[in-house]
Amino acid sequence: MPQFSILLRRSSSVAVLGIMATLASCTTKGEDPAAPQRAVTNPPRLTSANNRAMPLDDYLLNAKQLDSISSAYSLSIAGCMHKYGFSYSIRKSSINSGMGADAPSSRVDGRFGYQSMTHAKKWGYHPEGGFPQSGKLNTSPAIGPEKWFALAGTRDLNAESGPGGLTRSGAKVPSRGCTGSALLAITGSRNGHIGDSEIATSLNFDTLVAGQKDPRTLKVFSLWSRCMQEYGYSYNSPLDALSDSTWAKSSKPSSAEIKTAAADQKCRAQHNVVGVWFAADFEYQERAVKNNRTALTKAKEQIRRQVSAAQKIIKKS
Repeated sequence: MPQFSILLRRSSSVAVLGIMATLASCTTKGEDPAAPQRAVTNPPRLTSANNRAMPLDDYLLNAKQLDSISSAYSLSIAGCMHKYGFSYSIRKSSINSGMGADAPSSRVDGRFGYQSMTHAKKWGYHPEGGFPQSGKLNTSPAIGPEKWFALAGTRDLNAESGPGGLTRSGAKVPSRGCTGSALLAITGSRNGHIGDSEIATSLNFDTLVAGQKDPRTLKVFSLWSRCMQEYGYSYNSPLDALSDSTWAKSSKPSSAEIKTAAADQKCRAQHNVVGVWFAADFEYQERAVKNNRTALTKAKEQIRRQVSAAQKIIKKS
Protein backbone atom coordinates (compact mmCIF):
# COMPACT_ATOMS: atom_id res chain seq x y z
CA MET A 1 0.00 0.00 0.00
CA PRO A 2 1.38 3.44 -0.91
CA GLN A 3 2.62 5.62 1.92
CA PHE A 4 -0.02 8.31 2.23
CA SER A 5 1.33 11.74 3.13
CA ILE A 6 0.83 15.41 2.42
CA LEU A 7 1.63 16.22 -1.19
CA LEU A 8 4.23 18.90 -0.64
CA ARG A 9 7.05 19.61 -3.07
CA ARG A 10 9.35 20.31 -0.12
CA SER A 11 9.07 19.05 3.43
CA SER A 12 11.86 20.41 5.59
CA SER A 13 15.22 22.07 5.88
CA VAL A 14 16.69 18.70 6.78
CA ALA A 15 15.48 17.29 3.46
CA VAL A 16 17.22 20.12 1.62
CA LEU A 17 20.38 19.45 3.59
CA GLY A 18 20.13 15.89 2.32
CA ILE A 19 19.87 17.16 -1.26
CA MET A 20 22.93 19.33 -0.66
CA ALA A 21 24.84 16.34 0.62
CA THR A 22 23.85 14.33 -2.45
CA LEU A 23 25.01 17.13 -4.73
CA ALA A 24 28.41 17.02 -3.08
CA SER A 25 29.09 13.70 -4.80
CA CYS A 26 27.54 14.64 -8.16
CA THR A 27 29.09 16.28 -11.21
CA THR A 28 26.85 18.14 -13.63
CA LYS A 29 27.69 18.76 -17.27
CA GLY A 30 27.29 21.92 -19.29
CA GLU A 31 27.34 25.59 -18.36
CA ASP A 32 25.66 27.08 -15.33
CA PRO A 33 22.10 27.99 -16.31
CA ALA A 34 22.12 31.55 -14.99
CA ALA A 35 25.67 32.72 -14.44
CA PRO A 36 25.89 36.22 -12.95
CA GLN A 37 27.85 38.76 -14.98
CA ARG A 38 29.46 40.63 -12.10
CA ALA A 39 31.81 39.70 -9.31
CA VAL A 40 31.18 39.91 -5.59
CA THR A 41 33.74 42.47 -4.43
CA ASN A 42 32.49 43.00 -0.90
CA PRO A 43 30.51 39.98 0.29
CA PRO A 44 28.87 40.39 3.71
CA ARG A 45 30.71 39.00 6.69
CA LEU A 46 28.45 36.18 7.89
CA THR A 47 28.60 33.10 10.04
CA SER A 48 24.91 32.47 9.32
CA ALA A 49 22.62 33.61 6.50
CA ASN A 50 19.47 32.30 8.17
CA ASN A 51 18.11 35.81 8.75
CA ARG A 52 19.01 37.00 5.24
CA ALA A 53 16.21 36.97 2.68
CA MET A 54 16.87 35.45 -0.76
CA PRO A 55 15.29 36.65 -4.04
CA LEU A 56 13.27 33.45 -4.51
CA ASP A 57 11.84 33.49 -0.97
CA ASP A 58 8.72 35.37 -2.07
CA TYR A 59 7.88 32.64 -4.58
CA LEU A 60 8.30 29.66 -2.25
CA LEU A 61 6.20 28.68 0.75
CA ASN A 62 7.81 29.55 4.07
CA ALA A 63 7.61 27.41 7.21
CA LYS A 64 4.55 29.18 8.64
CA GLN A 65 2.64 28.85 5.36
CA LEU A 66 3.57 25.19 5.05
CA ASP A 67 2.35 24.59 8.60
CA SER A 68 -0.97 26.22 7.76
CA ILE A 69 -1.49 24.30 4.52
CA SER A 70 -0.41 21.01 6.07
CA SER A 71 -2.88 21.43 8.92
CA ALA A 72 -5.72 22.44 6.60
CA TYR A 73 -5.06 19.48 4.31
CA SER A 74 -5.20 17.05 7.23
CA LEU A 75 -8.30 18.71 8.72
CA SER A 76 -10.09 18.60 5.37
CA ILE A 77 -9.41 14.89 4.93
CA ALA A 78 -10.46 14.12 8.51
CA GLY A 79 -13.77 15.93 8.08
CA CYS A 80 -14.47 14.12 4.83
CA MET A 81 -13.56 10.70 6.22
CA HIS A 82 -15.88 11.24 9.19
CA LYS A 83 -18.80 11.49 6.74
CA TYR A 84 -18.06 7.95 5.62
CA GLY A 85 -17.77 6.66 9.16
CA PHE A 86 -13.99 6.51 9.34
CA SER A 87 -11.53 8.18 11.65
CA TYR A 88 -8.44 9.92 10.31
CA SER A 89 -5.60 11.11 12.50
CA ILE A 90 -4.96 14.82 12.14
CA ARG A 91 -1.22 15.02 11.75
CA LYS A 92 0.75 17.75 13.36
CA SER A 93 3.15 19.43 10.98
CA SER A 94 6.87 18.92 11.50
CA ILE A 95 8.13 21.58 9.11
CA ASN A 96 11.74 22.54 9.85
CA SER A 97 12.00 19.53 12.19
CA GLY A 98 15.58 18.90 13.13
CA MET A 99 17.12 22.31 12.56
CA GLY A 100 15.75 24.01 15.65
CA ALA A 101 17.30 27.42 16.22
CA ASP A 102 19.51 26.86 13.18
CA ALA A 103 16.53 27.03 10.81
CA PRO A 104 16.26 29.98 8.38
CA SER A 105 13.62 32.59 9.19
CA SER A 106 12.26 33.47 5.73
CA ARG A 107 12.40 30.10 3.95
CA VAL A 108 12.45 26.37 4.52
CA ASP A 109 15.65 25.66 2.60
CA GLY A 110 18.82 25.20 4.62
CA ARG A 111 20.97 26.17 1.65
CA PHE A 112 24.29 26.60 3.42
CA GLY A 113 24.26 23.62 5.76
CA TYR A 114 24.29 23.94 9.53
CA GLN A 115 25.51 27.40 10.51
CA SER A 116 25.52 27.27 14.30
CA MET A 117 28.38 26.44 16.63
CA THR A 118 25.76 25.68 19.29
CA HIS A 119 24.23 23.03 17.04
CA ALA A 120 27.66 21.71 16.05
CA LYS A 121 28.76 21.19 19.65
CA LYS A 122 25.60 19.32 20.58
CA TRP A 123 24.38 17.58 17.43
CA GLY A 124 27.30 17.65 15.00
CA TYR A 125 25.83 17.03 11.53
CA HIS A 126 22.77 15.27 12.93
CA PRO A 127 19.39 16.98 12.98
CA GLU A 128 18.30 18.25 16.38
CA GLY A 129 17.19 15.21 18.36
CA GLY A 130 19.21 12.83 16.20
CA PHE A 131 18.15 10.51 13.40
CA PRO A 132 14.96 8.50 14.04
CA GLN A 133 15.52 4.87 14.97
CA SER A 134 14.63 2.46 12.18
CA GLY A 135 12.02 0.66 14.29
CA LYS A 136 10.06 3.89 14.75
CA LEU A 137 9.89 5.03 11.12
CA ASN A 138 6.52 3.49 10.22
CA THR A 139 3.92 3.52 12.95
CA SER A 140 0.84 4.06 10.74
CA PRO A 141 -1.93 1.52 11.34
CA ALA A 142 -3.01 -0.72 8.46
CA ILE A 143 -5.83 0.62 6.29
CA GLY A 144 -8.45 -1.74 4.89
CA PRO A 145 -9.92 -1.58 1.35
CA GLU A 146 -13.10 0.27 2.38
CA LYS A 147 -11.23 2.95 4.30
CA TRP A 148 -8.74 3.33 1.46
CA PHE A 149 -11.67 3.63 -0.94
CA ALA A 150 -13.05 6.58 1.03
CA LEU A 151 -9.60 8.08 1.35
CA ALA A 152 -8.26 7.61 -2.19
CA GLY A 153 -11.22 6.61 -4.38
CA THR A 154 -10.02 3.03 -4.95
CA ARG A 155 -10.11 -0.28 -3.08
CA ASP A 156 -6.80 -1.28 -4.61
CA LEU A 157 -4.32 -0.85 -1.77
CA ASN A 158 -1.47 -0.71 -4.29
CA ALA A 159 -2.93 2.29 -6.15
CA GLU A 160 -2.42 5.90 -5.13
CA SER A 161 -5.91 6.98 -6.23
CA GLY A 162 -8.96 5.97 -8.20
CA PRO A 163 -12.18 7.24 -9.83
CA GLY A 164 -14.38 6.76 -6.79
CA GLY A 165 -17.83 5.16 -6.87
CA LEU A 166 -20.33 3.83 -4.35
CA THR A 167 -19.60 2.53 -0.88
CA ARG A 168 -21.23 -0.70 0.31
CA SER A 169 -23.91 1.41 1.99
CA GLY A 170 -24.57 3.34 -1.22
CA ALA A 171 -22.78 6.60 -0.39
CA LYS A 172 -20.95 8.24 -3.29
CA VAL A 173 -17.18 8.62 -3.10
CA PRO A 174 -15.81 11.22 -5.56
CA SER A 175 -12.75 10.84 -7.75
CA ARG A 176 -9.59 10.44 -5.63
CA GLY A 177 -11.77 10.19 -2.53
CA CYS A 178 -11.27 12.48 0.43
CA THR A 179 -7.75 13.21 -0.73
CA GLY A 180 -9.15 14.68 -3.93
CA SER A 181 -11.70 16.68 -1.97
CA ALA A 182 -8.93 18.17 0.20
CA LEU A 183 -6.89 19.04 -2.88
CA LEU A 184 -9.96 20.62 -4.46
CA ALA A 185 -10.56 22.76 -1.37
CA ILE A 186 -6.98 24.03 -1.25
CA THR A 187 -5.85 24.12 -4.89
CA GLY A 188 -9.12 24.32 -6.81
CA SER A 189 -8.56 20.96 -8.51
CA ARG A 190 -8.85 17.31 -7.50
CA ASN A 191 -5.68 16.74 -9.49
CA GLY A 192 -3.88 19.72 -8.03
CA HIS A 193 -0.70 19.59 -5.98
CA ILE A 194 -0.08 21.23 -2.66
CA GLY A 195 3.15 23.13 -2.29
CA ASP A 196 5.51 25.15 -4.43
CA SER A 197 5.10 25.61 -8.16
CA GLU A 198 7.29 23.60 -10.51
CA ILE A 199 9.03 26.72 -11.82
CA ALA A 200 9.92 28.00 -8.34
CA THR A 201 11.11 24.54 -7.24
CA SER A 202 13.20 24.14 -10.38
CA LEU A 203 14.82 27.56 -10.10
CA ASN A 204 15.47 27.02 -6.42
CA PHE A 205 17.31 23.77 -7.15
CA ASP A 206 19.17 25.13 -10.19
CA THR A 207 20.47 28.15 -8.32
CA LEU A 208 21.43 25.93 -5.36
CA VAL A 209 23.64 23.87 -7.69
CA ALA A 210 25.02 26.93 -9.51
CA GLY A 211 25.90 28.70 -6.28
CA GLN A 212 27.83 25.66 -5.05
CA LYS A 213 29.79 25.44 -8.33
CA ASP A 214 30.52 29.16 -8.63
CA PRO A 215 34.29 29.93 -8.79
CA ARG A 216 34.01 32.29 -5.83
CA THR A 217 32.34 29.63 -3.74
CA LEU A 218 34.86 27.00 -4.81
CA LYS A 219 37.73 29.32 -3.90
CA VAL A 220 36.43 29.88 -0.38
CA PHE A 221 35.73 26.14 -0.09
CA SER A 222 39.40 25.59 -0.88
CA LEU A 223 40.43 27.95 1.92
CA TRP A 224 38.03 26.16 4.24
CA SER A 225 39.55 22.80 3.23
CA ARG A 226 43.06 23.97 4.08
CA CYS A 227 41.80 25.23 7.41
CA MET A 228 40.19 21.87 8.16
CA GLN A 229 43.50 20.14 7.38
CA GLU A 230 45.06 22.12 10.20
CA TYR A 231 42.57 20.41 12.53
CA GLY A 232 43.42 17.02 11.04
CA TYR A 233 40.44 16.62 8.68
CA SER A 234 40.49 16.01 4.93
CA TYR A 235 37.40 17.35 3.16
CA ASN A 236 37.21 19.36 -0.07
CA SER A 237 34.17 21.38 1.01
CA PRO A 238 31.62 21.82 3.81
CA LEU A 239 29.28 19.66 1.71
CA ASP A 240 31.72 16.77 1.90
CA ALA A 241 31.86 17.05 5.67
CA LEU A 242 28.06 17.18 5.86
CA SER A 243 27.70 14.10 3.63
CA ASP A 244 30.30 11.93 5.37
CA SER A 245 28.61 8.52 5.48
CA THR A 246 30.09 7.86 8.92
CA TRP A 247 27.61 10.22 10.56
CA ALA A 248 24.58 8.23 9.38
CA LYS A 249 25.72 5.05 11.11
CA SER A 250 24.34 6.14 14.49
CA SER A 251 21.16 7.84 15.62
CA LYS A 252 23.13 10.27 17.81
CA PRO A 253 26.38 12.08 16.98
CA SER A 254 29.70 10.67 18.14
CA SER A 255 32.37 12.77 19.84
CA ALA A 256 34.41 12.58 16.61
CA GLU A 257 31.49 14.00 14.63
CA ILE A 258 30.98 16.82 17.09
CA LYS A 259 34.67 17.74 16.97
CA THR A 260 34.55 17.73 13.15
CA ALA A 261 31.43 19.91 13.05
CA ALA A 262 32.96 22.37 15.52
CA ALA A 263 36.11 22.66 13.39
CA ASP A 264 33.85 23.14 10.36
CA GLN A 265 32.16 26.12 12.01
CA LYS A 266 35.51 27.62 13.04
CA CYS A 267 36.86 27.39 9.49
CA ARG A 268 33.62 28.77 8.04
CA ALA A 269 33.93 31.82 10.30
CA GLN A 270 37.67 32.28 9.67
CA HIS A 271 37.26 32.44 5.88
CA ASN A 272 33.76 33.96 5.64
CA VAL A 273 32.51 30.87 3.84
CA VAL A 274 28.82 31.62 4.40
CA GLY A 275 29.23 35.28 3.39
CA VAL A 276 30.83 34.48 0.03
CA TRP A 277 28.58 31.48 -0.62
CA PHE A 278 25.47 33.53 0.21
CA ALA A 279 26.53 36.44 -2.02
CA ALA A 280 27.15 34.18 -5.01
CA ASP A 281 23.91 32.25 -4.45
CA PHE A 282 22.00 35.52 -4.09
CA GLU A 283 23.18 36.68 -7.51
CA TYR A 284 22.02 33.47 -9.21
CA GLN A 285 18.62 33.80 -7.59
CA GLU A 286 18.42 37.49 -8.46
CA ARG A 287 19.05 36.73 -12.14
CA ALA A 288 16.61 33.80 -12.06
CA VAL A 289 13.84 36.05 -10.75
CA LYS A 290 14.59 38.70 -13.39
CA ASN A 291 14.50 36.15 -16.22
CA ASN A 292 11.32 34.40 -15.04
CA ARG A 293 9.24 37.27 -13.71
CA THR A 294 5.92 36.31 -15.40
CA ALA A 295 6.01 32.66 -14.36
CA LEU A 296 7.07 33.53 -10.82
CA THR A 297 4.25 36.06 -10.49
CA LYS A 298 1.86 33.17 -11.16
CA ALA A 299 3.72 31.07 -8.59
CA LYS A 300 3.28 33.80 -6.01
CA GLU A 301 -0.45 33.93 -6.75
CA GLN A 302 -0.62 30.14 -6.32
CA ILE A 303 0.87 30.52 -2.85
CA ARG A 304 -1.63 33.26 -2.00
CA ARG A 305 -4.59 31.08 -3.06
CA GLN A 306 -3.40 28.01 -1.16
CA VAL A 307 -2.66 29.93 2.02
CA SER A 308 -5.99 31.77 1.84
CA ALA A 309 -7.91 28.51 1.32
CA ALA A 310 -6.00 26.86 4.17
CA GLN A 311 -6.81 29.68 6.56
CA LYS A 312 -10.52 29.37 5.77
CA ILE A 313 -10.46 25.62 6.43
CA ILE A 314 -8.68 26.07 9.74
CA LYS A 315 -11.05 28.85 10.77
CA LYS A 316 -14.09 26.59 10.17
CA SER A 317 -12.63 23.64 12.05
